[in-house]
Amino acid sequence: MNVAIVGAGALGSLVGGLLARQGHAVWLYNPSNVEHVKAIQARGLLIETPEGDVWRVEVPAAAQIYEIPGPVELLGVFVKVYATRDALERAKPLIAPNTWVLSLQNGVGIEELLRRYAPAGRALRGTTAQGATLVAPGRVRWAGRGPTRLGPLSPEALDEVALNELKGIVRALDAAGLEARYEPDVERALWEKLLVNAAINPLTALLGVPNGRLVEDPELRAILRDVVREALPVAQAHGVPLAPEEAIALVEGVCRATARNLSSMLQDVRRGRPTEIDFISGPIVREGERLGVPTPLQRLLWRLVRWLHPTPAPRPPR
Repeated sequence: MNVAIVGAGALGSLVGGLLARQGHAVWLYNPSNVEHVKAIQARGLLIETPEGDVWRVEVPAAAQIYEIPGPVELLGVFVKVYATRDALERAKPLIAPNTWVLSLQNGVGIEELLRRYAPAGRALRGTTAQGATLVAPGRVRWAGRGPTRLGPLSPEALDEVALNELKGIVRALDAAGLEARYEPDVERALWEKLLVNAAINPLTALLGVPNGRLVEDPELRAILRDVVREALPVAQAHGVPLAPEEAIALVEGVCRATARNLSSMLQDVRRGRPTEIDFISGPIVREGERLGVPTPLQRLLWRLVRWLHPTPAPRPPR
């Protein structure tokens, strides 16, 4: 499979590297981290596995889109969610009528944008519990394993041939080690992951701790549980079929499975970059207002993270 990863930071590099290791023709593209690109060009991509091994993967990398031969069969979008429009605009030369556009990005709110740039019916949206940390230029730590779920944003537009292609992509991701499975109800999957992210990411970003610390410390664990309980009714309104005890177990399970991982939001804060808080806590606050569900903890976390570093997206409602 011919693949381009747009936004090859921590997770994008991991996914692209694992696919390249399976023999797929992969390009990693990152215009904002030239040091990372140059390191991959010089010595390959280094992946630290959860078992402590280090894999060296030969994979081409580019800081300019024109360096990548196109079009591609699969365009993976791994930029920060607020940068999606710009990334897709730059990547247009790589998109052909048979290209699938895949997003495993955090949060919700970019689905219509993906539909607009992808060929008819070929927008894929999904979630992943795989943990990745960029520890140095050209070096990624695979910090935790977990399921990857993806499905089409417009299933009604797919014929049998396209559906088989989609499932082939799922099999390729699964064979690469990403524990991928086809998810026909992708909105429910997105909101379930949003529930997880809205609990873990703001807390780790504000406290400066890896994911596992949230369940290791009794006080932090109590806060984590309160945040989950508050956000759950909003997620339930979007099809998430979890009881409070199940939702807490899910979030705590992700914390344990990715215990060493530094959340993407914490990594952004430490690097002084804008965060994705407007697409994580923001949708829960806005939907809570629409549904009449109070979300004071999410609103507080949203404002505190924004105080750490302003983001380019709209401000939270008053």
